[in-house]
Amino acid sequence: MSTSPNKSQFLFVFRNPQDQPEPSPEEMQKIFGAWMAWVKSLKDKGVYVTGQPLEEGGKLLRGPNGKNLTDGPFVESKEIVGGYVIVSTDSLDAAATLAKGCPGLNYGGTVEVRPIREAHGM
Repeated sequence: MSTSPNKSQFLFVFRNPQDQPEPSPEEMQKIFGAWMAWVKSLKDKGVYVTGQPLEEGGKLLRGPNGKNLTDGPFVESKEIVGGYVIVSTDSLDAAATLAKGCPGLNYGGTVEVRPIREAHGM
């Protein structure tokens, strides 16, 4: 996915505390609605590129040739990566401002905002 010459892409990585209590069905509905509204606002601003929640579990590879393999969730982590969004905007500061609207921040979560380096030829 390419961006216009004046725009860069930024990755939002959403993390939640691993020991967070499970929300009630009513709370979950409210949280889901807040997420959908926030993503819609990113789309309406024309900055949303893509994003998805992540399934629980996975695998973590370490060492030469991935010799050390761990099944998730990963005990050494105090936070669970819950999903990602990619936006296209003018600067890291602009991306961070957009990330401030993330509903997960109101529930103990964090958002890591990272510039995506364009790797020509990949």
